[in-house]
Amino acid sequence: MFKIGEFSKLVRVSARMLRYYEKCGLLEPAEVDHFTGYRMYSATQIPLLMRITTLRDMGFGVDEIAELLPQFQDAAAMRQALKRKQDEIHEIVAIEQGKLDKIAALSGTLEKERFNMVYEVELKAFEAEHVLSLRETIPAEEEEALWEKLWAFIEANKVPHQGGGYSTYHGDEYEEEDVDTEIAVPVAALGESKDGFEYKTLPAIPAAATVRFSGSYENFGTAMEKLALWIEENGYEIVGPVRGHAIASPTDVASVEEYMTELQAPVRKA
Repeated sequence: MFKIGEFSKLVRVSARMLRYYEKCGLLEPAEVDHFTGYRMYSATQIPLLMRITTLRDMGFGVDEIAELLPQFQDAAAMRQALKRKQDEIHEIVAIEQGKLDKIAALSGTLEKERFNMVYEVELKAFEAEHVLSLRETIPAEEEEALWEKLWAFIEANKVPHQGGGYSTYHGDEYEEEDVDTEIAVPVAALGESKDGFEYKTLPAIPAAATVRFSGSYENFGTAMEKLALWIEENGYEIVGPVRGHAIASPTDVASVEEYMTELQAPVRKA
């Protein structure tokens, strides 16, 4: 089981939204401690939450989501619902185009996309590593711009670096705005920190639950679900921020299909 803050980071849904979904009757906590009031969530609830957030992102309201969830496996009912929403969106201004894209992507492919995973969870140890990092508080969608700043600094200062890079999201829960984001690239040796660019040594991690996924970063949710299930089923708990390791990123390969990312969650036996 995971406390609400831990669960929010795993699924990238704020604790505020989790409480809202509970209030609306869409997603109840798996357990509530009668003495402390702590809400506890299970990794087995992630598929339901993914359905809720997918429908929400396409513009369905709470009442519509509540009606559709029991019919989610009914292909005909889902097609009718998607068609109705598609017709509504076609009547709205261009800013709603993103919702149309989500509907088009969902139709006939949702379940297949959920299992676009080929790697299993592994328990690994990581040695301490020298990196050049940049940490800022930004909206989630601006991480790419943060990477551009770091690569520009590396090129301008001719910093000897190694392949791959890390993304870590600090904080007690997932945030959509004001995300405390740290990115880092392995370097051969520590240099002089300046202008917010920091040379540092990432500490060793004695045990980390890891899982790799290929392709688009949109597969993050499915990978995190697999990671959370493994942690829960094997009696571990998370003891540090989950970080993403870009093994093959846009700077390394030409197509999205060739991307390779590893999620690394520091753990210990509960």
